[in-house]
Amino acid sequence: MRIALIQPKYPHGGADKCQTYLPGGIMNVGSRLLQCGVEVEFLDLNHQNWEAKRSILNESDLIGLTALGAPYIPDIIKIVRQMRAGGLQQPVLVGGEGINRLESTHFAKWFEGLNVRQVKSDCDIASACDINSSNFPSAYETSMVPMLERLTTSQLKGYLTKEFALFTSQGCAFNCSFCAAAKAQKEQYRSCESLADELRFICYHLYCFGHHDLNVYITNLDAFQTPDKLEERLVIIRKIADKYGLTPHVRCLATSRCTFHACRKDPDLPKRLRSYGLEVVAFGADGADEETWRQQNKMHNSLSELQMVCQAMKQAKITVELLMVIGFPGSPWIALWHGLKFSIVEAFKGNVIRPYLAKSQTPSGNWPNDNPLVQAFLKDPSLLVRLDYAMVGSEQTHPRWLERWAVNATYLTIIALLAPFGRCPTMPLFPTPKGFGKWLANLVNKWMPFDK
Repeated sequence: MRIALIQPKYPHGGADKCQTYLPGGIMNVGSRLLQCGVEVEFLDLNHQNWEAKRSILNESDLIGLTALGAPYIPDIIKIVRQMRAGGLQQPVLVGGEGINRLESTHFAKWFEGLNVRQVKSDCDIASACDINSSNFPSAYETSMVPMLERLTTSQLKGYLTKEFALFTSQGCAFNCSFCAAAKAQKEQYRSCESLADELRFICYHLYCFGHHDLNVYITNLDAFQTPDKLEERLVIIRKIADKYGLTPHVRCLATSRCTFHACRKDPDLPKRLRSYGLEVVAFGADGADEETWRQQNKMHNSLSELQMVCQAMKQAKITVELLMVIGFPGSPWIALWHGLKFSIVEAFKGNVIRPYLAKSQTPSGNWPNDNPLVQAFLKDPSLLVRLDYAMVGSEQTHPRWLERWAVNATYLTIIALLAPFGRCPTMPLFPTPKGFGKWLANLVNKWMPFDK
């Protein structure tokens, strides 16, 4: 059995804008398949053209593509259509965070007639590759070293010398309405052994490249949910980085509630974590008023607790980032004012603000079929790119024009006021309409720095 795993191209900014990032999900899946005797090839369409590598696809029994989010789906549909038109008839597997919680009926509608299988779980991968699911290794016990070893030196250097996502855990106990991640479930950490194996390989090659920094974003959805396990993994990162003379720079996401309880129980925790290389903690504020939090099932947020954990991080010399998802359709206008004021005040205190524009029509979340907006996306999947949280609102995400103008004005105002002072790294993306407008939007998006 032979499979070609493909990372689609960055979906914004036209054909000549590419993004270099280590596709950790593909590396993990590929390593597990290699352990089962499957031959694995890898293509990154940010830097390679699949047509130029057609010989690899011709020799593959399966082709797999991954969607990091809904905005990647239109290009994946386009790629599969091109492959079919070009004579490639192997079954295609499509999975990833943008796919595995998508309703099967919606997936089938978008890929109708293309012989594409939706990958929702390990069982789907094992079945497609004729592997007994009980013999398929767990993602939590697997190092991606077998796949990393198959990359060229230039590929490794390109991926590893930039910040990359380091798989540490998945799962969040909370259940925020707008979130499409693995929520309302217990956090599960990967094994220390697989993490250490991965880090030894990465740090050794960074040392060989003459690179002195290990820049990672750990994948915890709520890093302080289980602080003892977090600390254990950060110690591993620090020890292995030290062995190769590297300085670790670690960034993570957390909730204020779990961080508050963890720091109250162990006041020295932030300083210890900082000594292991934790430099940035991003808290999901997502508004600044109880009404917004109530609507989004985010009542674990509290302004007082948020301010306390921000202060605790700053005292430990950890940079605080505040994620501000604003402009939820149907929210009262006063919520926009609260979000704007909160962002400016917190930036004045020295915190970094990362604003995003809410998109309620997340296909991996609650997506009612009787909603006319949902029907528009089902009819025209090219509109899915407009669900990017960095993109300004459109008719498909905020159909009421007055609300749309208000949320877009607030979102862009936060960026315009704070970005010049280094307090806002988020840059806005713009929907691509037809004709000249599409060319202009692509031109603007092309020059927007990548979000982290």
